[in-house]
Amino acid sequence: MNLLQAPYPVLLLREKEVVRNPLAQGFPLPQGDTLAWQGRVYQVARLEAEEGTYLLFLEVSHLAAQARGFTGLLQVLRGLLQHEEPEGLLQDLIQEAVAAVPGAEAGSILLREGAHFYLVAQEGFSQKLLGARTSLEEELAWYGLGVDNWVKGRPRVLKGEEVRRLSSLSTVEARPAFFEHGRLLEIQATLGLPIVLEGEVLAVMNLDSFRSPEAFGPLSLELAQAFALEAALLLKALKERQALQEAARTDPLTGLLNRRALEEAFPYLLEEARTLGEPLTLIYWDLNGLKAINDREGHAAGDQALKHLARALLGLSRKRDLAFRLGGDEFVSLHLGLKGEDAPALIARLRESLPYSVAAGSLEVEEGSLEDLLAEADRRMYQNKRSKGDP
Repeated sequence: MNLLQAPYPVLLLREKEVVRNPLAQGFPLPQGDTLAWQGRVYQVARLEAEEGTYLLFLEVSHLAAQARGFTGLLQVLRGLLQHEEPEGLLQDLIQEAVAAVPGAEAGSILLREGAHFYLVAQEGFSQKLLGARTSLEEELAWYGLGVDNWVKGRPRVLKGEEVRRLSSLSTVEARPAFFEHGRLLEIQATLGLPIVLEGEVLAVMNLDSFRSPEAFGPLSLELAQAFALEAALLLKALKERQALQEAARTDPLTGLLNRRALEEAFPYLLEEARTLGEPLTLIYWDLNGLKAINDREGHAAGDQALKHLARALLGLSRKRDLAFRLGGDEFVSLHLGLKGEDAPALIARLRESLPYSVAAGSLEVEEGSLEDLLAEADRRMYQNKRSKGDP
């Protein structure tokens, strides 16, 4: 068989010339066992013969793209294990997707929060696009394949003027930002993917081509879906991590923040008070007679009394107030903008709303550590308790 007639690219290296078959016209000489050329990847095999050395080129673009894609996914997973921030992980993911998916030159991820989607990661566009918001209805219009396909996470490709037509219908709120910074007039093809987990659309990913309406073929869709699945698993892991973090900061009985959350929040609230030039008041609360309630009516009744106090604290709180349960029958509330001299009136209002007796000690925060401030407020609370003869 004459290898120069093979149905794949072949070079024949002779002493003073290089002979190419029709499929290898323009091919450069490879420097190793692979050749990346004009967007394709070839594995190079060498065959020695009497007439010279044959170089046989086997296209492995599909395998190379898959390898690149899965390498990118592994890098994103590594970031998750290292507890990186969600926005940074999604930015890494869209960068890897644009690099790995054939035809992609730019991309974006919009994260769902309630009834809106916020653009949190982008590659190939202006940074000014970050934070752009669209509604759920607008995203469904931009997707264009209906709700059933949307919740199943099926990919869709728009081409040419179809991109402009649907974008004009689906970016009412964010239209100026997307037309100015999203290069909508340049996009020749766009691949959209709802990122779905357990029937819920958590985000959407768009990959865009500025060169050709035919940029995205079957391999592009296959790899894009792999990235979308990884994004869904990533977002689920992040949600679970956030839930664990929130649980670690929340008192399970009352739903209030716990002592750990108080220690985390106090420095920031104090700094905000100083920056704004506003007072910050700390109130230490104690549910009187909790042991007696437990002994007389049972622990379920004691738990209800604690929940009742927690609800009263939340109901009393203004927008910038925070309430915490330290443990047992002890609670703390922080009030930004409340002067120390106004605390007694607030304490009186809470007492009026409860069927149980509550002792309280307050102070306006000026200086000192949180531990010292809690100790002083606790001392004032016990002084208040003794003055009233409470148990």
